Amino acid sequence: MKKISHNSSVATTFLAILFSWKQQTCHGFSIENPTIATAKVKSTTITTRISATASACTSSPILTASLEHGKIEEEEDNQQVPKFDVGCVANPVILPPKKDGDEWQCYYYGNAGSWNNGHACFLPTGSSGLATSKDGFTWTKVFSETSPDGSIVGPSSTGWDSVHTGVGDVIRVSSGKKKDGKEEEELHMYYLGGDDEEISFGMAGGSVVGFRMRIGRAKSYDNGRTWTKDDTFLLDHDESEGFFASWPRIVTFDNNDGSSSSSSSTKPWKMFYHAFNGQKWRVYGAESTDSGDTWVRTGLVLEGGESEEDFDFAGIGTRSVTHWKDGLLMIYEGVDKTGKHRLGAAYWDSKTDKWTKLNEGKPILEPGKGPLGPWTKQVIGTPFVLNMPDGSLRIYHCAKDGPEAKMSIGVVVSESGDIEPDCWTAVQI
Repeated sequence: MKKISHNSSVATTFLAILFSWKQQTCHGFSIENPTIATAKVKSTTITTRISATASACTSSPILTASLEHGKIEEEEDNQQVPKFDVGCVANPVILPPKKDGDEWQCYYYGNAGSWNNGHACFLPTGSSGLATSKDGFTWTKVFSETSPDGSIVGPSSTGWDSVHTGVGDVIRVSSGKKKDGKEEEELHMYYLGGDDEEISFGMAGGSVVGFRMRIGRAKSYDNGRTWTKDDTFLLDHDESEGFFASWPRIVTFDNNDGSSSSSSSTKPWKMFYHAFNGQKWRVYGAESTDSGDTWVRTGLVLEGGESEEDFDFAGIGTRSVTHWKDGLLMIYEGVDKTGKHRLGAAYWDSKTDKWTKLNEGKPILEPGKGPLGPWTKQVIGTPFVLNMPDGSLRIYHCAKDGPEAKMSIGVVVSESGDIEPDCWTAVQI
């Protein structure tokens, strides 16, 4: 195991903030996740139960951790293996249907209380799963039958993603081939991965494994049911940015059918990811001109405010980017000086090629306030924004109400398509 030491009091403070809300309380499980290169999907599914007691004006979870005592697989040694997401679910990546009648897809990550080879987890990452829906609000989980824990993509046995992984984004890509007169399509998953390099933050801060993260890709040719990873990562970390490059989001320029290809536009694909340098979280960018096969860094995209009173003073972490009003809309997770997480928004003007924070640089959603229910009162994060055909916006996100709770996934809607705090409403299922 590699070990790198960093004597930084700021990094030590970071670890305290990180563990204060991201560490999952998942009692009783310590498992080894198998290598998941491809996975066959089971016919059985588990349907998310929606609380019937939610307030008429606040949200409730739409996807939750699997039951610890639900049906589980048995390995050859007769040891029971819990589902990969009994501890938490987070980072929803939503793929709407291309036409009426097709399924909605929600890719997400979770863990069962530890990472591969028994490494302690301090993030809700681990392995990724799939859920489907008819309306984007009520979801049914679809578990793999070839992986003991039911995940569709998980850590490799060795290499850069051998400790933990997590879906970052999924996009449709035209293959350039036709079958029965129709264009064949692939799904490309961009995901984060961490290895067993041990990073020490000094005696007071201890050390962690899985913090050195990179960005990779996997492909599916059967609508997300099985996946094959690339041979190695696509984007390495850069020491000038920080300890890792992670949580990728991809923006492409679409064909009429909703898929993407390098021939559909002269504009390069854009990747947005974030890094942490021991002091601040910042958003960086990269571009690809070959359908995502290679990426070139484009530098800093967005960072937190300069005032200690700003809700994003400690930086900007996970984020989602979509086409909006002739530019791009970013919904991002801002962190203040105390470690509290809120959601903010920024707009990219294609004419000036500049990002501007919206709502006067103030948060648009806060834990446990407005349309967000009591189940979100500790933290909200990992936003995924959809710009719907009718002009409305949806933000899918993760949240939980306290340190003993398990992270769940929820959604709020802006019928007007605007982003100010009073635009967002809960969805009653």
